[in-house]
Amino acid sequence: MSNVLEKQLARALDQRLAVFMAKAAEGSLLRDEMSLRAAAYMASEIIMPCCCMLCNKAKLEALLSQTSLCAENQELTQRLAALVYDDLARCNGLG
Repeated sequence: MSNVLEKQLARALDQRLAVFMAKAAEGSLLRDEMSLRAAAYMASEIIMPCCCMLCNKAKLEALLSQTSLCAENQELTQRLAALVYDDLARCNGLG
C-alpha cells in the first residue's frame, strides 16, 4: 500500500474513532465489548474499499497503530485489528 494512501486512511480513522478516545485513555475501551465492536465496525467501513491491500491482521495492525486511538496501546491495536479483519472477512470473503 502506498504511504500516502496509508496516511490518508489513518487520518480518516482518527477522525471517525475520535469518539472512543476518552474510553481508551481511561482504559475502559478494552473492557467494553460493545464499544470495541462499534469502533471496529466504524473502522471497517473506512477500510472496506481498500481491504484487498489490507488483507491480513499484521497490515491492519500497522495501519491502526498510526491512529491516535491505538498508537500507544498494542493490546487495543491487536484486538481492534482482529475484529476489523473478521468484519472485512465476513463482508468480502477474506480469510
